[in-house]
Amino acid sequence: MIQQFYIPVKVLFGPGSVEQVGQEAKSLGSRAMIVTYPDIRRLGFLDIVLKDLESQGIDTEVFEELEPNPRTTTVDRAAGIAREKKIDLVIGMGGGSAMDAAKGIALASSGEAPIWDYLLGKAQAKGTIPNLIQIPTLAGTGSELNPICVFTHWESHEKRFTFDPNLWAKTAIIDPALTVTLPEKLTAGGGVDALSHIMECYLMPENPLPMNDAIREAVMKVIVQVLPEVLSNLDDVDSRSQISWASTIASSDLSRLGGSAGSMTCHGIEHAISGYYDVNHGAGLSALLPAWMKQFEPVRKERFELLGKNAFGKTDGIAAFEDWLEKVGMKLRLRDLGCELEKADEIAGIALKLWDYTPHPTEMNAEIIAQIYRDAF
Repeated sequence: MIQQFYIPVKVLFGPGSVEQVGQEAKSLGSRAMIVTYPDIRRLGFLDIVLKDLESQGIDTEVFEELEPNPRTTTVDRAAGIAREKKIDLVIGMGGGSAMDAAKGIALASSGEAPIWDYLLGKAQAKGTIPNLIQIPTLAGTGSELNPICVFTHWESHEKRFTFDPNLWAKTAIIDPALTVTLPEKLTAGGGVDALSHIMECYLMPENPLPMNDAIREAVMKVIVQVLPEVLSNLDDVDSRSQISWASTIASSDLSRLGGSAGSMTCHGIEHAISGYYDVNHGAGLSALLPAWMKQFEPVRKERFELLGKNAFGKTDGIAAFEDWLEKVGMKLRLRDLGCELEKADEIAGIALKLWDYTPHPTEMNAEIIAQIYRDAF
């Protein structure tokens, strides 16, 4: 089997690295758009970036009207501004929503088609799209080191993603000091998301390989051990640094260096739920994962035993994970998130429509997905 490894992103990592943004940007564009949230301005982080860009003579537009699960209409509105202002550099600054939105804005600004057409495969980038710089302020999605973006089409309650080689960032600036202001719930939710990226693939690999397993086990151990430390001392930059790097690796091809991709079908179900109910992604995963794990443990018993032993130091992987969720304050049920039990079949239908479940080691049909939903309720 031929494997491909390709990450064309320059990574600057470490506290204070955000102050290098102007130096990085000056060779990538002269008219920038920063995609972020009002909180980033309130915390003073936006001013740091604006000042540094100004010092390099870069004109900057700020777009800070994002939702937690960015909607296609928001991306289209910002893309229109980018076209009008002739933006040639888009900077995502925030969590996964801001970084994904930056990708979508860059992509949609290359033509006149709405971003939803790109996600449906009806449109492609025209010519050269604006360059991208990504600056995560939340450890979780790892969007800074992949060419994937996810958006919600609110009218149809569909949440889709696209993988486009045009969407690699030129530079990712990962400054863990930017994450110390995050409250406990967002920090914990990001940690669950990062762990899920690795854990789902570890439990459902296409072809388990020792090197690949070792990389994933190392990343999982860091998240499992360090996230509780971060939550007990939110200002600890050293612990934040470990979580930030683990998050970046978890959602990138670095985690596949051993060769096996794996299957992320729990993410597929969660996308259907957060597209319908607009729930926080990390919270949705926290509610779903135990039920998803129990559904498939009988057909992957040896992988769940390895998870318990090598990530948690316990014999029962599912029980260990549930105990860990309790420890980090993320032991949730779908009912806690405003979901409705009677929507199980409808959500299952949406989930099947939006995600490719063929790499999964067992059949994923509407009945199984609906049962996972009910068990998680």
